Amino acid sequence: MENKFTVTFGQLPSSYINRERVSDKICNDFCLDFPLSHIYIISGVRGSGKTVLLTNVSKNIEKKKDWVVVDVNPNREILEQIASGIYENAGVKHLFLSKSFSFSFHGFGFSIEGETPVSNVKTILEKMLHLLKRQNKRVLITIDEASNNIHMRSFAHDFQSLLRDDYPVFTLMTGLYENVNSLQNNKNLTFLYRAPKIELGPLNIDLIKKEYSKIFAEEDIETINSLADLSKGYAFAYQVIGYLFSKYRKISKIYNELDQYLSIYVYDKIWSKLPNNEKEYLKTFKNEIASTESIVHSVPFDEKSSSVYRDRLIKRGLIAAAEYGKVRLVLPRFEIFISKQD
Repeated sequence: MENKFTVTFGQLPSSYINRERVSDKICNDFCLDFPLSHIYIISGVRGSGKTVLLTNVSKNIEKKKDWVVVDVNPNREILEQIASGIYENAGVKHLFLSKSFSFSFHGFGFSIEGETPVSNVKTILEKMLHLLKRQNKRVLITIDEASNNIHMRSFAHDFQSLLRDDYPVFTLMTGLYENVNSLQNNKNLTFLYRAPKIELGPLNIDLIKKEYSKIFAEEDIETINSLADLSKGYAFAYQVIGYLFSKYRKISKIYNELDQYLSIYVYDKIWSKLPNNEKEYLKTFKNEIASTESIVHSVPFDEKSSSVYRDRLIKRGLIAAAEYGKVRLVLPRFEIFISKQD
């Protein structure tokens, strides 16, 4: 049968479980006459679907005639990318080709007739945005995997300045919990701290079952339920499980490769970024669920510290509260991965 799944991060797959409610909320808020916010931050564990959601929102907004969407790299000078992206946008490029509006800057350019040549990229961008505003255009800037670096900090200051001047600019960014937290807690970027943040949790298991049922229509309900439950709602696992089951058609044959995909593509990276004490906390899990009492007795630090690391791991999206006095691992077969770590 034709494969409808992908293991490529950020790519919109053929079988995509749309987080429609979240996507619509962002689109609707941005499109209001008086937007509730000009910025949204999407956060979540690796492989939870942050980039796919960002891509879906940007494609939906791009279809609207009054919008210009510019995707930028957070590890390069951002204002230059925005100005260049606007200039190269086919829908508005004609606005900047008249003799009365031309400048030259890093390979793209214009000069404003009768004025001193402009060499500051922020001034150039402001003039572009002023012209777009007169045309009732809005600009969405998308940033995938933002982190607390010099380019993002500089952009955050400039973006706040553009908002104060009432330019029609909006930003949608994604980032891991620790990177977003570091950026929001920067004492000079307080407006980012107030920015709405969407924490991506697991996909709805019933929606996964429904999608698997359509793709594997000849399979019985027990098999479909087992596949969905195995994913635990984790977006990347949903894709890998679907791909492997399409290949083997037996659940018993997919476990080894599933563990390899999860480890190589996601879990190794997650583990390498964890502080040692949080690793020690996770190593106490012999199964999916563990009691907080057994964890306290197993970790090489006191109960107060254990609570701190538990809270951090919850915020990272790696564990969650289970029944009273217990916590559980959120990611599928993560306990198998942990058992192999030294």
